[in-house]
Amino acid sequence: MDSSTNPLATTGGNAVAARGKAYLAQFQTITSQPAVRRALPAIILVTAAVLGLAAYALLSQPKRLTLYSDLPEADKARAVEVLMSNGIDANLDRASGALSVTEADYHRARMVLATEGLPAGTPDGMTTLSEMPMGASRSVEAARLRRMQELDLARSITEFQNVSNARVHLALPEQTAFIRDTKPPRASVFVQLVPGRAMDDGQVSAIISLVSTSVPGMARSNVSVVDQNGRLLSKEGTDPLSELTDQQLAHRKRMEDHYRKRIETLLSPIVGPGNVAAEVTVDMDFTRSEITNEQYMPNGSVIRSEQEMIQSTTAQQAKGIPGAVSNTPPQETELAADGPSSTVEKQGTEKNTTSNSTRNYEVSRRVETTTPALAQITRIHAAVVLRSPPGKMGEDGSLTPGELPASVLQDANALVRSAIGFQEERGDSVTLSSQPFVNPFEEVANPWYKEAWVGTTGRYLAQIVVLAIIVLGLVRPIIDKLLFSPTAAAGSSGMLGAPIAAQGVAGLPGDAIEVGPGETLAEVRARLDGFEPAGNPWAHVSYDEKLSLIRELTRTDSDRIATAFKAMIEDDNKELK
Repeated sequence: MDSSTNPLATTGGNAVAARGKAYLAQFQTITSQPAVRRALPAIILVTAAVLGLAAYALLSQPKRLTLYSDLPEADKARAVEVLMSNGIDANLDRASGALSVTEADYHRARMVLATEGLPAGTPDGMTTLSEMPMGASRSVEAARLRRMQELDLARSITEFQNVSNARVHLALPEQTAFIRDTKPPRASVFVQLVPGRAMDDGQVSAIISLVSTSVPGMARSNVSVVDQNGRLLSKEGTDPLSELTDQQLAHRKRMEDHYRKRIETLLSPIVGPGNVAAEVTVDMDFTRSEITNEQYMPNGSVIRSEQEMIQSTTAQQAKGIPGAVSNTPPQETELAADGPSSTVEKQGTEKNTTSNSTRNYEVSRRVETTTPALAQITRIHAAVVLRSPPGKMGEDGSLTPGELPASVLQDANALVRSAIGFQEERGDSVTLSSQPFVNPFEEVANPWYKEAWVGTTGRYLAQIVVLAIIVLGLVRPIIDKLLFSPTAAAGSSGMLGAPIAAQGVAGLPGDAIEVGPGETLAEVRARLDGFEPAGNPWAHVSYDEKLSLIRELTRTDSDRIATAFKAMIEDDNKELK
């Protein structure tokens, strides 16, 4: 249904329009007062400044990054206090409790907190004992003591360089006098490594030793270490030969790294950092051997001991009648009676002499035992590549590769030989060449819209746009309306020059029309009807019509009439002065 044919819609629209005009008239009446007009520019400027500051505060909020999302409650207050004292804007999210700082202060905030030892991580084990209630049973006390040991061990393990967090679980059997055979204590250690870091066998062995020596009766084999990826870091039942092989391989790798760093340190100042690549291979002999050499000196003999023995024996010869029954010698009395035969008998005695001499000589000798070095270097091979200078473009468009001078290569070769302790008889070799390097990672420039200055410039431009909208869209129209209002123009040019509301006048629409100076009612009607009056414009306007127009304007728009008269009076006062 058309609203022009509906009287209710027309009446409602006229009421709303009349109410709006009344409010506008009241506002214009208030703003037309001299005191308000004088203070209104200042009010507008203050309002614009407040709006501008609010827009600046909303648009100039820097980007914030989350520093820690799961800080313990005990560390949050201390972390905020430390950051604030160092001039860093820290904020705690009310919903999640995450600690955030501005993007510019992110890395500095982490260093400041690390200097203060934050986050503290695992709580102290003594807090478990301090919170023990009165009258606790022995089982509760044992559990609290075990928990204290676990916390203290976890705190000690967290101090390792590559460990960010740790938990220790102890399985301690109950000690009792009624059970002879008890199970040995065991321990499990969970470590959370720092991203990008790894633990070597030495650190794992140190953790196992730390836990096993902290619990009485715990063997190293009963301690297991697991990381956050589920890998078992502790090795159970390691073969001694395999462990020895790993140690030998690690020692060889350390020697190769040592020689490689020496080569790079010597050549980098000559060709520049990143322009040298070196690899060293070291052949080592880990054979354990022992050589014993014993030498005798033939001319260095000395008598050590001497033994000489002489033995003498005297015996009579056998006598008697051969074939006789008895071969018994006669009695001595019988021999003595026979005087002439005694000399013969004495000649029949035998005398035996034995001599034995023993001499011991000490022969000079030398015994030498030689044990070669366990990790003996048998051969060293070094390969060094130097970056050649960029090539030159020829006239035909071909690229000529650049080469280092021969003197530079010779000096580099001599330096490499000195760095590795080159020995030709050992079979060492050095290979030195100059080649162009290929960069596998091309530097990709960030898009311009991802640069840091783009966000800052965008915020500043947004602030300028908001201020321009406020000034041009709000402040300027109000100032123009106050300084160049139609009522002021009507007061200076007369009542007929003011815009009038023709609502209520017969034949005129309800919109405001502009009546020019000296324009008659007939001309106004003719202009509204779409044609120009003919003849003299003043001929069809009578005095009564002018009066009726003035009365109608006074009845429908009394405020404008009053403003027009006020302007006329002010102009007259100015002329009188």
